[in-house]
Parts: sequence; structure tokens; C-alpha cells
Amino acid sequence: MAKIDSINIRPGVSMLSVLPHLNYKPWFALGEFVDNALQSFLSRKSELREVEGRKFVLSVDIDIDYAAQRIVVRDNAAGIEQAAYPRAFRPAEVPTDATGLSEFGMGMKSAAAWFAPVWSVRTTALGEDEERTVRFDIDKIVKDTIEELEVHSRAVPVDQHYTEIVLEDVRKMPQKRTIGKICDHLSSIYRAFTRRGDLVLTLNGDPLTFEDPEILTAPHWKRKSEPPRLWRKELNVELSGGRRAEGFVAIRAKGSTGRAGLALLRRDRLIEGSADETYRPPEIFGAANSFAYQRVFGEINLVGFKVSHTKDGIRWDEAEEEFVTKLKAALASADMPLLDQAQHWRSTETARESRPQAQRAVAQMQEEMPVAKVGTVIAKVQAHQTDEPARNEVPQQRMQAKDDDVAEHFELDVLGARWEIDLAFDYKDATCDWIRISDQATHAPGGSRRLGVRLAMLHPFSQRFFAKADADQIQGLARLAIGLVLSETIARDGGVKLAGRIRTSLNELLRLALSS
Repeated sequence: MAKIDSINIRPGVSMLSVLPHLNYKPWFALGEFVDNALQSFLSRKSELREVEGRKFVLSVDIDIDYAAQRIVVRDNAAGIEQAAYPRAFRPAEVPTDATGLSEFGMGMKSAAAWFAPVWSVRTTALGEDEERTVRFDIDKIVKDTIEELEVHSRAVPVDQHYTEIVLEDVRKMPQKRTIGKICDHLSSIYRAFTRRGDLVLTLNGDPLTFEDPEILTAPHWKRKSEPPRLWRKELNVELSGGRRAEGFVAIRAKGSTGRAGLALLRRDRLIEGSADETYRPPEIFGAANSFAYQRVFGEINLVGFKVSHTKDGIRWDEAEEEFVTKLKAALASADMPLLDQAQHWRSTETARESRPQAQRAVAQMQEEMPVAKVGTVIAKVQAHQTDEPARNEVPQQRMQAKDDDVAEHFELDVLGARWEIDLAFDYKDATCDWIRISDQATHAPGGSRRLGVRLAMLHPFSQRFFAKADADQIQGLARLAIGLVLSETIARDGGVKLAGRIRTSLNELLRLALSS
């Protein structure tokens, strides 16, 4: 085997000065080194296991040394063989086989140059008895228009195989506070390989593993007498252009605003949706406070798609709309109405998930609601009360509808009595009471009683707490209002003289003390 003394790095020398300006995130840049190691392992897995034994797995170790301003990435893959040297270090030299994880001929070079102005690669290939080291000094290469780099070699045992990349004087040193985030993203990106035991990935000595969320096992939310089922749907969606999406979507047993959502993979490597940056098209997941947004998750391998050169985005080529439409249809199928279940399932554990938010809410209330102000308003309300009902305590017979109303008519059966409810959300008047009611006080020919309920959505209370509410939250508000109006009406019918006083006091308190 002839000794290599130098490698030619042209064309593309001028490109090296542009690489530090790429729009990388540190976990995707580090991922380029992991990709190269993985591809080396996958391409020569059988040979590696013949030498090392059938239990051999790829090990990639990332060490971030803050004292030395240095990052070192080591792996025990098959190394860079002599025949690959002319291509491996030349920018934008596409590999002969671009069907794996190394496909653009830029990964190692672009990531190394993004991190540091000086970097070196030390490697020995499986079956070769020579270790070779190449060192890049970007500024010097560009300034002197260097087109060949020296290769330093030394003899090593033929059974050794490894690659070590050393990034020196790192200009984009990850902040210590972001190390946890880097660990989360890398473990998420390489979940398929660590899960099946092909890869052991460590950062500063700590193994990175992906924790799969527990999947909801429960009956359908409408038919709770049915046996519980596992809410996971396998997918194989055919798309135009010979492309397809395969994998699964499921419901988390415990919701998570940060961790729900989809992970989009290609060739088993995650491209979009790692850690807390999951892929959540609004057509499927709705708003950030919806239950689907917090519960639906999944892993989908996209076949036949291309990716960005930094491998952090799918190149949809106008196929995303088709993908989202067909995925939504699959998740709404009659045999597994997964989106419907995610939006409507409630359990004791689900309710308990709001406990941290409740703690924050009451702490904020304590800061924002001065006792003196509330006490003053209560005193003012009490001062105007008499033993006779005030005019605003007596329901109107009818209320005027407005052009901007969101209105609906309901018929209810409450304890054997029939009620007709005209519900309206008022989006025009910001100065009226928060809740107003009307009562025709007579029973219709069919035996029902008709009430009107109007909620002022431009009222300061609604503006602050319900301006960005989702459909479920607004429905809960409407049900509470209807319950309050029914309770007042039943009390008045039962002879309670001042039944409307609770409502009028509530309106005063919400406007003067409880909205700010």
C-alpha cells in the first residue's frame, strides 16, 4: 500500500472561508461527525463484527473541554480508508454512495469549520496498518491559497480502527447552560440507532439515550365501558412522486407541551422535530394550549425526500400540504380516531397535570390582587344593596341581538324540566356587564322555559383571561355561565327574593377588582 504524503483539497478552497457562517445549531453540527461515524459503521458492519465479535457496537464520544477551548470527537468505526482520502477532505466532493447518512460531501468539513478555525483528523482504517493525520488551518489555507495539505503517517497494528477529530480554538464553544439541550437533541436525533443497540453515544462521558414516552391505554372517551386499548396507530401513507411516510403516531399517557409532537426521520436519522422543537402542523395539533398539542406524538420516516445540506430540514417540494392532509385523515379514521381521543380524553392523572400551573396561577394572583382594593369594592357593592331587588338584578324579558354576536340555541333537560337557552358571545360592547340574562318567565306550549345568556367578550375580564382561549376553554366558560343563570332562575322560582344579587355582585367585582 503506497504511503500518502499529501492530499489535494481543490477545487473549493475559497468555500472554506464561507463555512463558519452557515446557519447551524450546535447539535446539528456535532451530528455531522456522528453521521460520518454511523455511515462508516453501517457500511462495514459485518467486517467490523468479524474482527471484534458479533456484539460489537459503534461508540462515538464527544468531549467538550472548556479549559482548552477544544472539542474532541472519537469513534471506533471503520476509519477513513486510503482509497477515500482524495475525496474525504475535498469540500463538496460527493461520495460514491450517497444513499446513506453521508451524502453531500460537506458534513465533516462544514461542521468542523463552523466550530473552529483549526481542526485535525487522525484516523486508521479497518484492515490497514497506518494511522494518518491531516490538519486544517482555515485562515492560512485561504490566505495562502493552499491546495495541498500534508498527511502525517505512523505505523499501527492492523486490527485498529478509529477516527479522532480535534477542533481547536473553538469560536462557537457551546455555552455550559446549553449542554443539557445539546444532550436532549442528540439523543433525540439518534434515537433509532441507540434504541436498537447499534450506537453508544456519549457527551463528556455521559451516555445519551432517548426516553420513549408512555402511550395512553384507555377506552374511547365516549364509550368508557369498552375495554381499554393502546392509542397507537401504525402509518404507511403513500404520497405523490413515489414518496411515502411510514411510522407511528400515538397519544402520550401524560401530556407535555414541550415534548409532544412529531419527529420526522429519514434513513432512521431525525431531521425535524428533535427534543423540544417537535414538528406540529396546526392543521393537526391546533393551538399551543389544545390537548392534541400536548398529547399527540410520533415518529415518521419519510422515504424519497431530500433534506437541507445541514440536515435540519425536509425539502418538501410542495408535498407538505399533501402529507399533512393525508396524515390528518389517517388520524381521524373510524377504527382509531386518535385526534378525537387526544382532544377529549380526560383522566384523574390528566387533571393532576395542571397542578404546577395552578401553583403558579395562585402565586400570581396573590401578587396582583391587593386585599385593600378588593375590600374597597366589596364595601362599595354592599353600600348600594337594599332589601329590595335592584333593577339590574331582575332579568330582562328579551335581549337585543347584535351583528357581531356568536350565538347558538340549546335545548336542555335538567332534572325533568325542559329549558331553552339562547347563548350569545357579545363582541361589540366593552362597557356592559360581564354576564347578562333574560327570562321570558312563561312556559312555551311545549312546556319549556326560555332563558337568554350573554357573555361580554370585550369586557376587561374576558380580554385578559380568554382573548386567546381555545374552543374547549371557551366552551367551559359558556357552560359555567349557563349553570350560573340556571341556578339563579331555579332559586328565584323557588321563592328566593334576591336571587340576582350574586350575579350583579359578580359583575361589579369582575369589572372593578378581579380583572386587573
